[in-house]
Amino acid sequence: MWISSRFFVIFLLLHLDTTCSEPFEAHLRGPGFVMEPPGRVEFSNSSGGWLDCSASGSPQPTVDWVHADGSAVTEIHGVRRVLRNGTLVLMPFAAAAYHQDVHNTIYRCIASNSVGRIVSRDVQVRAVVAQAYKVDVEVLSAARGCTAILRCVVPTFVKELVRVVSWVHEPAIYIYPSLQGDGKFHLLPTGELLIHNLQESDESQSFRCRSMHRLTRQVVVSSPTRLRINSHRGIISPSVVEHTAHVQVSQDEGAVLLCVAQGCPSPEYSWFTHNGAGPLPVLSGPRVRLLGPILAIEAVTGEDSGVYKCTAGNVGGEASAELRLTVATPIQVEISPNVLSVHMGGTAEFRCLVTSNGSPVGMQNILWYKDGRQLPSSGRVEDTLVVPRVSRENRGMYQCVVRRPEGDTFQATAELQLGDAPPVLLYSFIEQTLQPGPAVSLKCSAAGNPTPQISWTLDGFPLPSNGRFMIGQYITVHGDVISHVNISHVMVEDGGEYACIAENRAGRVQHAARLNIYGLPYIRLIPKVTAVSGETLNLKCPVAGYPIEEIHWERGGRELPDDIRQRVQPDGSLTISPVQKNSDSGVYTCWARNKQGHSARRSGEVTVIVPPSIEPFAFQEGLAEGMRTRTVCGVSRGDAPLKLIWLKDGDPLPDLLGANVTMLDQYSSLLSIPSLSATHSGEYTCVAKNPAAEIKYTALLQVKVPPRWIVEPVDANVERNRHIMLHCQAQGVPTPSIVWKKATGSKSGEYEEVRERPFTKLLGNGSLLLQHVKEDREGFYLCQANNGIGTGIGKVIQLKVNSSPYFSSTSRSVMVKKGDTALLQCAVSGDKPINIVWMRSGKNTLNPSTNYKISVKQEATPDGVSAELQIRTVDATDSGPYFCRASNLYGNDQQLVQLQVQEPPLPPSVLEAAMISSRSVNIKWQPKTLGTGDVTKYIVEFREADRSLPPALFVEQWQQMEVKDPPHFNAMIENLKPATRYAFRVIAEGSAGRSAPSQELVVRTEPQRPAGPPLSLSARPLSSTELLISWVAPLPELRHGDIQGYNVGYKLSSSGNTAYNFTSVSGDGDGGNGELLLSGLAKFARYTVVVQAFNQVGPGPLSEPTAAQTMEDVPSRPPEDVRCAALSSQSLQVSWQPPPIYHTNGLLQGYKLIFEPIIDDIQPSKDEVESRKTTALTMVLTGLRKYTNYSIQVLAHTRMGDGAVSKPLFCHSEEDVPEAPADIKVVSSSSQSLYISWLPPTEPNGVITKFSLYTRVVNGREELNNEKRSLPSQQAYYEAKGLHPHMEYQFWVTASTRVGEGKSSRVSSQITTNRVPARIISFGGAVVRPWRSTVTLPCTAVGKPKREWFKSDVALRQGGMHNSQLLDSGDLIISSLQLADGGNYSCQVDNGIGTDRLTHVLMVQVPPTAPTLYITSATSSSILMHWKCGFTGNAPITGYTLFYRRANGNTDEMQLSRHASSHELKGLVCGSPYQIYLSAQNKVGTSPTSTILHVRTQGHSPGHPASTALLAPNSTSLMVRLHSWPDNGCPLLYFVLQYRAVTDDPESEWVLVSNALKPQRRVVVNNLQPSTLYQLRMEAHNVAGLSQADFSFVTLTKDGDPPPPEIIHRGHRGQTTVIFANINLLIPTIAAISGMLCTIIMVIVCYRHKQSNIQKESLENRANSEAAQRERYYATIHKVSMQNNDKIPETSEDISPYATFQLSEAGGNMSQPHHGGPANTLLHSFMYHERALAEGCSSPPPAASKNRRRHSRKTEPESEESESDQDQLTSSRTESSNQHEGKIKHSIIYHGAQSSTSSDLSPMSEQKSLPRRGRSRYHHQQYQFSTNTTPRHHNSNKMNNNTTSNTNTTATNTTATPSTSSNSNKILSPRGGNLKSISSTFKSQDSIQCHIPTLVKSPSISTQQQKQFHKQQLQSSSNSQHSSSNPNSSSLKQQQPLLITPKLHQLEANGQELLGLDGIGNSPLVACMPPSSQFRPIPHKSIMPAHEPPHHHNHQQPHPQQQQQQHPGTLLNPSTAMLSSKFFTAPTLPK
Repeated sequence: MWISSRFFVIFLLLHLDTTCSEPFEAHLRGPGFVMEPPGRVEFSNSSGGWLDCSASGSPQPTVDWVHADGSAVTEIHGVRRVLRNGTLVLMPFAAAAYHQDVHNTIYRCIASNSVGRIVSRDVQVRAVVAQAYKVDVEVLSAARGCTAILRCVVPTFVKELVRVVSWVHEPAIYIYPSLQGDGKFHLLPTGELLIHNLQESDESQSFRCRSMHRLTRQVVVSSPTRLRINSHRGIISPSVVEHTAHVQVSQDEGAVLLCVAQGCPSPEYSWFTHNGAGPLPVLSGPRVRLLGPILAIEAVTGEDSGVYKCTAGNVGGEASAELRLTVATPIQVEISPNVLSVHMGGTAEFRCLVTSNGSPVGMQNILWYKDGRQLPSSGRVEDTLVVPRVSRENRGMYQCVVRRPEGDTFQATAELQLGDAPPVLLYSFIEQTLQPGPAVSLKCSAAGNPTPQISWTLDGFPLPSNGRFMIGQYITVHGDVISHVNISHVMVEDGGEYACIAENRAGRVQHAARLNIYGLPYIRLIPKVTAVSGETLNLKCPVAGYPIEEIHWERGGRELPDDIRQRVQPDGSLTISPVQKNSDSGVYTCWARNKQGHSARRSGEVTVIVPPSIEPFAFQEGLAEGMRTRTVCGVSRGDAPLKLIWLKDGDPLPDLLGANVTMLDQYSSLLSIPSLSATHSGEYTCVAKNPAAEIKYTALLQVKVPPRWIVEPVDANVERNRHIMLHCQAQGVPTPSIVWKKATGSKSGEYEEVRERPFTKLLGNGSLLLQHVKEDREGFYLCQANNGIGTGIGKVIQLKVNSSPYFSSTSRSVMVKKGDTALLQCAVSGDKPINIVWMRSGKNTLNPSTNYKISVKQEATPDGVSAELQIRTVDATDSGPYFCRASNLYGNDQQLVQLQVQEPPLPPSVLEAAMISSRSVNIKWQPKTLGTGDVTKYIVEFREADRSLPPALFVEQWQQMEVKDPPHFNAMIENLKPATRYAFRVIAEGSAGRSAPSQELVVRTEPQRPAGPPLSLSARPLSSTELLISWVAPLPELRHGDIQGYNVGYKLSSSGNTAYNFTSVSGDGDGGNGELLLSGLAKFARYTVVVQAFNQVGPGPLSEPTAAQTMEDVPSRPPEDVRCAALSSQSLQVSWQPPPIYHTNGLLQGYKLIFEPIIDDIQPSKDEVESRKTTALTMVLTGLRKYTNYSIQVLAHTRMGDGAVSKPLFCHSEEDVPEAPADIKVVSSSSQSLYISWLPPTEPNGVITKFSLYTRVVNGREELNNEKRSLPSQQAYYEAKGLHPHMEYQFWVTASTRVGEGKSSRVSSQITTNRVPARIISFGGAVVRPWRSTVTLPCTAVGKPKREWFKSDVALRQGGMHNSQLLDSGDLIISSLQLADGGNYSCQVDNGIGTDRLTHVLMVQVPPTAPTLYITSATSSSILMHWKCGFTGNAPITGYTLFYRRANGNTDEMQLSRHASSHELKGLVCGSPYQIYLSAQNKVGTSPTSTILHVRTQGHSPGHPASTALLAPNSTSLMVRLHSWPDNGCPLLYFVLQYRAVTDDPESEWVLVSNALKPQRRVVVNNLQPSTLYQLRMEAHNVAGLSQADFSFVTLTKDGDPPPPEIIHRGHRGQTTVIFANINLLIPTIAAISGMLCTIIMVIVCYRHKQSNIQKESLENRANSEAAQRERYYATIHKVSMQNNDKIPETSEDISPYATFQLSEAGGNMSQPHHGGPANTLLHSFMYHERALAEGCSSPPPAASKNRRRHSRKTEPESEESESDQDQLTSSRTESSNQHEGKIKHSIIYHGAQSSTSSDLSPMSEQKSLPRRGRSRYHHQQYQFSTNTTPRHHNSNKMNNNTTSNTNTTATNTTATPSTSSNSNKILSPRGGNLKSISSTFKSQDSIQCHIPTLVKSPSISTQQQKQFHKQQLQSSSNSQHSSSNPNSSSLKQQQPLLITPKLHQLEANGQELLGLDGIGNSPLVACMPPSSQFRPIPHKSIMPAHEPPHHHNHQQPHPQQQQQQHPGTLLNPSTAMLSSKFFTAPTLPK
């Protein structure tokens, strides 16, 4: 029972709670802050602090405080209290009571009500315990006339709480902070005091600093401090001593940026902003004021934030500091929507809108809170919060909190409400059947919004109200309603249909189920039922008991239904629809019966009531206040009792409304209002209700109420730059609109509407907010309220701006002449009255009563006051700052007026150059005194400081420039000449005149980039990939310094790229000309080339571009897409596509088709390879072999030759009818049979398909029979049998292919006979077999003959040959064939009747023999070789394999074509030995390799330069000209450079400059001591080796003068000749001289030996099978057209073994050098050899000359390798001469004066003639010998000076005339008819190797004349004088031989003589140049005649110029000067 009671109590409580809260739910409103506490609160312990927090909401929220961790803030007695209004009070406390968790912590305010809770921002509370502190004064001293800075030093523990309020100038002058100062004193906002223009009088003054604690308001004053003034009057450059690095202000506030600099003179300040692309100066404006060290900005905006730069400068320099201004823009946070109603299960979405001044703000740090608790970040997307599946726990208050990086926070709140949701049953009971007695509990659970109410019924009627029924109901935490019906001790009458009904304002839902109790039928009491007319009545019979069989209804004794409107449902309920009052009212009886027949009856009354209906009513329109109105609510129908009531706005009529309600009758009610007012407006509802229903009808009553003031505007005052709110609020019906207007003039004038704009805000409540009020806002404002009722209301108020005095303009300056009257004015604005005081220097008040010179005027202006100060008869003492000080009730301000009295200024002083550039000089100066004369401008005079000009011209030479900005005291003089000395002086000019000039300043301008481009730019091609670029230096006046080099730019003209590829070329420093070889270029491409010069500053302008095109070349790619198709049996069509355009390398001249048949002949025929040319892309080859496979290759050719060949394409011609069978035999095999055999056609022209044998029987001349028989193609014989005896039979054969039948063989006839003679039916002929195979030689015969075999007429017997076998059939089998088995094999048969003989020619194919390989020429990177093949092995050569390897390297091999007879190996290493050999292949095998040839590429280890050409010492540096180091043909890789000072200590350490110095033009060694002797050691490395040399040099003195003589002599004594100082050079030199002498002796011995073997050699050569190819030719001599039928020798006998020739270029243009070196010569000493075969080995040798000269051609071998290389002594064809074939070694001498570039020029040129240029140059009766094939002879002299200094004029002792020989020189014996020259080949720099010189013969000198002349020479040499009376001298003068008699200068004094080659007389000593010599020809005007006496040489070497006079002719270096056909173009030798 107690359980039931508890449920009942819960039900009552919850029922009351829900019923009471439901009417208020629609009026609930969540909390919102009315006053949110600030983010930071500071207070002192003596004052205490408080935090206000208030909120609004419905119901009224409660305010609580919590800590940062969420714990509640409790009261602490005497320390902390929380007031009932929500204020948190922190009471004053003693220092000992300080608690950090109370006084230095974070608090939060919490506002909460039933809807939810919100939390405020974090409030940082900081309590400061007051402490005593002291302040001191720090004085930053300054010089007189400058500015002193006084700083108030505050202890650090209170620094942030203490500010300087003023300074005290003793005794009682207070200086307050200002933005401008008073001219003398300036207290900055940060507390520093500036004292300007310090004088001696200021030292006696004292100053004190006053500071105030901003929390305790305590004022602390420092002790007095005196100034310290430095007497030094010098210039002190500025330094920033104080600046506000970071200023943070809120928007619309004022910002002050401070930058204080110390300096003397006082610095001038400039301000810049860095907020844009670059620094921009800050300019004064309406909001910006520039006040020296202060930048003030009023009403800052976000655009003002950024970085500012303050620059303080004076004549001593400048200093700067950066300041950052941060503007905290206020942001507004709003949640959209702020109230959101969502049905349960829906999705809620809030968006946090962050704006600033109406504009959206980018991404912020946004946090979301619900009911004061932070939500996890997973629920939000950027600024949006999404709440899915809303449930009851999601409703409440949501907050969006935005936290900025500065730390401040902003927030907004929103409320999430649950929308109305109809009830939903979550749980229901089920039908039950029970026995009476137990307890029963029925449960229903429902959810909905608002919370639904659950009611219970039993059979449609309320539950019985007895003690056994208990109803309980409660609400879960989730808002669900759970209701119980508990029945204790259930009885039979408790049975029935129970229903639970859940209902709220959104709907209702119910659930019903039966509770069956076993028992007899029982019907409960049926209460009176009231039915509503017109609706449906459902009457349920409340029967109990179970089971029930049937239920019936009766009325008036009749069982229902008895009407169509009545229906009894299956469950026994009665339904009547619709109900009618008259017919359905009455008593209804329900009876029930069970199966046993028991029944029960019960009756109930049904009353039908008609519901009321209200007639519509309305209030009249246009009702206004004071009027009357009434209306009637009438019920048109409805049963009594009726009740009529009135409601207003849903509530009963209040008594104060004054409305009267009168019941006119039972069905009508009158509502009357006697006097309408605004409170009567609203909705009036008439409610009519009776027991059936309640009906409402509503009408709107609107009383028009004109506007009336709620808050009436009033006049207001505001201080300037402050904010003000003008309030204006009105009410009325409808709600009036508020409009603000401002008077444009007076109060009664026109008004303009005030609109929203910056700093003007119109609030929603009608208030007007004015921000940063200025004077322009002052005036009359009108607030109008209007709602359309009446005229509206309005109120005019006056806004006054209380303005402290201010000056619209900044300080200004007034300048007057001395003695005039100064007029100083100032206009001040502000509220009157304004008091103006004039002050001098900020402290002395000017009073006319005490100073007779001044007078003061003052007059009022509309905006303020205008004041004027007059000073009469001014002088210099009146100059200075004057202040106009204005004050009124609201403040004071002052303006500086600077008075300057103009006097002639003093000349400037301390003139110096601040910056010197190439064309400008920035000079600065200082004024003589500060503040004396008024300088209007400075005049800077300058001129070139040329001391050679007379002083009288100086004045005329001065140029002037005016400087009109005196405070800067500097000037930039521009448009000067670079690298020029200038004199400067400055004159100050004022209104009173000019000062005297200052002292002169002489400076030199800096060098500048060259202003002019290089001139005469030319580009010419040298090859297909090289361009030679040459140019001339820029004009001297445009160089602007030393030209250090040039940048050469080039690009393809066709490319769209505008950029050039640049290559730097070092210059020689003096602006000399230059050239550059561009290599690796595209072939046949046009290039655009530019050049620019550069000096130590940088590059100059580009030259005008020039264009040049590289030469054509052969195509590098073959034609593409080569195709072939057979057109017929003798024609093929070949087509192709051109090579890619980028690989044609020129203009295609056409194409060449190379084709050859693929046939396996014994020897290839002469027409084996054919070629045809065409310009088309297709060609038809005709006249081909039938049915033959052809190899076809195509190449494209340009003017330069043939390009690459395509890969072989094989194509087969078509079949054709075959030719006739080769032969036919018909022999008699018996009396009636003939044996026919035949040979297939030699040219089958296809595949033989059959043979046709034709037979014809002839009887005399009559043809008796004709027959044709087809035989298979494999059968070559036929035996005709059954023939008639003694008849003539004729046979012939034809062959057939698939094309048809071919020609017939010859007709062979035979007569059958009884006697069968011996005949051979086999065929003989050539038989070709490879070696080691087996061959069968057939010999088939008829007639049973006797056989004999012969080999070359020698009979063969069985077993006679070890590898042969005779078969019984007569065949001869030879196995394991060898070459010796080849020959003629004959078979002879004989049977007594006849005889026959057959011959087989057997040819055995073997591998070829080794080819003979010759080295033709060599360059630094290539080797040219020829070869001739030996025995081909009876098979065509299929190819060659070339093997080569570098010493100690791997062997490489290369496959060469079978047609090749020469090849050039390229890309080899310079100066390296190579081993080369060759092998040939045929189809049988490969030949043995040829003899290994050893050959070295040209080039040697580096040489040695002359010290004078290499070194150029200075005082402290040494310039090393690395380009003067000779490379000897191999490019230099790097240098090793080290030096040391030459001291008495021989072990002094070397200083390493670099051990890997890259080749460059020059390098400078620094850090040397002047006048010091140094030793320099250098190593030069290239791929061929290294050379080392030591040099001594002496640095110059400090002044650049030559060093003392004793140091120079010491250097000469210590210097050692380079070659002897290096043992590596000394030993090879001695060995070379010894080898040279041995060589001469060996040559003489070989010569004599050869004379005796000439005849024997001739016989042996004729016996040799290879001697037919003996004729030699010289492969590389170019034929030159000679005059007088002279010709160049072309046979081996016509050329001297050591003849040396000079080649021109392959292209035939002598103006083109071989390579890029400036003066390189490619020389060749060629070997002559047998003529190379044209195609493989098929070309015959040329016919031998009949008049071949038989003089000796044999010499001993000479090695080109080092003396230690013994392998080279045995090499047969590279370094030595072949005694049998007369082959002389081929050498190439390569000298490069400056370049290390090698040449790949092949000496095997096809050039046939030299250009005319060489002919014309050497035509004028003299010979000019040149070692240079380039036209650049102008550089030769300079280079000779650099390269011959170490040789002591070696070449000057050689002459070109026979008359100039000395005692040591003998004339060589001439040999008839040979043109000879001298050639010396240097193997390396360490050794000398010379050829034997021979006489050069003129073609026009006879042998007899030469002998006679030689005899005269011998006589002249022995007598040491020449006889002019010689009778033959005149004839010899006409035809002199040209002699070259070189000598070796070291051996000259010995007078040694060597035997001549011809054995007649003495030959001259073989002379060669030393290894380091470089030679250039010295031209002479004439050659000394032979009859002139010779000159005698002194012991000392003459000067080269003297030698030119003593020995006219051409002086040659034998190592480089070649006598070639190029130079011999004159008909006779010169006289």
